[in-house]
Amino acid sequence: MTAPAESYNELVSRVNDLTAKLQESNEIIDSIRRGEVDAFIVQNNGKNEIYTLRSADKAYRLFIEKMNQGAVTLGANGVVVYANSSFAALVDTPLEQVIGRLFVDFIPDAERQQVIELIETAWQHLESRGEIILPGKDNGAIPVSLYLNQLEIDGGTALSIIASDLSLQKEAQEQKKEMEKKDEFITIASHELKTPVTSIKGYIQLLQFGFQQEGNNHAAELLGRVDSQINKLTGLISELLDTRKIENGQLPFHFEQFDFNGLLDEIVEETGRVIAQRLILEDRIPGISLFGDRNKIGQVITNFIDNAGKYSRPATDIIIRTSLNNGFLALSVKDFGIGIPKEQQAKIFERFFRVSGKKENTYSGLGLGLYISAEIVRRHEGRIGVESEEGKGSEFYFELPVAPVQNQQNSA
Repeated sequence: MTAPAESYNELVSRVNDLTAKLQESNEIIDSIRRGEVDAFIVQNNGKNEIYTLRSADKAYRLFIEKMNQGAVTLGANGVVVYANSSFAALVDTPLEQVIGRLFVDFIPDAERQQVIELIETAWQHLESRGEIILPGKDNGAIPVSLYLNQLEIDGGTALSIIASDLSLQKEAQEQKKEMEKKDEFITIASHELKTPVTSIKGYIQLLQFGFQQEGNNHAAELLGRVDSQINKLTGLISELLDTRKIENGQLPFHFEQFDFNGLLDEIVEETGRVIAQRLILEDRIPGISLFGDRNKIGQVITNFIDNAGKYSRPATDIIIRTSLNNGFLALSVKDFGIGIPKEQQAKIFERFFRVSGKKENTYSGLGLGLYISAEIVRRHEGRIGVESEEGKGSEFYFELPVAPVQNQQNSA
């Protein structure tokens, strides 16, 4: 009977110890809340570690100081008692001249009444938020979001204000609106143009055939040039339609096994007739077969060659190479033209982006070809890119898997 009694006594003793420690912990927590404790010792793996509230406060202050948003603390009289460097930069005032002044002194007259009301609301209802405009550089405007929150500090109350620069957010919203307007225009314009352009092309071909029958070769040749321009316009309309379909996830793909070299030969022959440069086909891979949309991949190659011709001098070389790398077929088109500035290369596959430079207005196009090409390559689980040096030329390339792409479905 002795052992059970001892076990019971041990349990009672352990419970008493835990109760004492819990009471001690509650007393420490109450002391921290009342601001009576600056530091305490914590046992960690048998070692005592000192944790100071002052060091925690320092870390918090460093975080506030380094944050991108402006941070301000106001006293009950509206005077700034603390501000970080981000807020000083936002109001374009040295930090040492911010503290001690009324917060509303940094607010333009047109926005001041709104800010006064936000401050009054925060004092009455603990928090408030709003949006104002601050003056920026070069007579610009900075949209700023204000969040005001009432705090208890050292037995008193203060008002914390977080000021966030919304310039990038507003710019993104404006860009989105502009893009939506462009999309709406694309949809209307492309459909409205498609039918009359098709009709014009048909009439031109009939006239061209008639002149050829009459032996009027000069007139037939002129109509042939007109037909060539109509083809370019048709291509632009197709790009507009494809772009809209990409945005809606409705661009159709028809996957099949096909001979890549046969496709490449066709495109080189067709484009070689209309561009003023020499097409040189190097490093052919014999017997290569791909699983994909033959017409769409041909569209990418054609776009590469057309761009190379567009941005190169006549009678220069355009080199087309193919290679096999780790189960991927790589094709590149290299020109010796104007090249692309390094800072613009990251955007080259974006929608409506066109290379800017001294002669930017001399090149036709909508800036959609490479955007569509990138989407086509992506849908084939491939990679697309460019290497370029301004003044020396560009080399566009894509890589496509030689093995059949799995889980592809034809879309109508």
